[in-house]
Amino acid sequence: MSLSRQPSTLSSGSHRKASIGSLNRKSSTESTESARRHSGGSHNGPIALMENISVLPKLIVFDLDYTLWPLWIEMYNAPFHLESHRNEPQARDKGGRIVNPYPEVKEILVELKQSGIELGVASRTPEIKGARKLMETLDWDKYISFKEIYPGCKTTHFENLSKHSRIPYSEMLFFDDEDRNIKDITGIGVVCVLVDDRGVTRKTVRDGLLKFQRERSDAKEVESK
Repeated sequence: MSLSRQPSTLSSGSHRKASIGSLNRKSSTESTESARRHSGGSHNGPIALMENISVLPKLIVFDLDYTLWPLWIEMYNAPFHLESHRNEPQARDKGGRIVNPYPEVKEILVELKQSGIELGVASRTPEIKGARKLMETLDWDKYISFKEIYPGCKTTHFENLSKHSRIPYSEMLFFDDEDRNIKDITGIGVVCVLVDDRGVTRKTVRDGLLKFQRERSDAKEVESK
């Protein structure tokens, strides 16, 4: 995790906002441009997410802040809206600030959903309504079936995800940008991937899928002995 990113452990929402504000992280635009430069795509086209992968998760779960979008949602104000910028949709908050997701996220969600994999989010943000509103504005509801968005340890989020989806932890893959969440969720048996400051990219997801296949294949081999 970048040292400029404030850990989300403060008990008061206002205290956390002040701390985050004082660190003054990169703007959404800067983060998006950085992600474009480091997306991991080849000159021959985008990475095929599931090519030559036979063991796939039934549910893929993403964190939101600095995983699917380059911002703390609680620092922005609803309502959100889309406007055209260079013939591409650009999301802005009530004050006109950019709230775009990382550049490859939409195509990733589309491709995963079309493959038959269920998608979910698990976020600890205290700005529950704002997070849901931005997801709705970005038209993500058609791809993401399960949403657990509230403060607290993410083991609770995953208990509810498993309950509502009827999918066991062993069939889940999780992407998050915080070490503590990765540690907690790995501890309950979910394959986890730590996301870097570039956010979720096609390469990140493919690497995660390969990790899932490797770990689950190894587990089945051990069980068969």
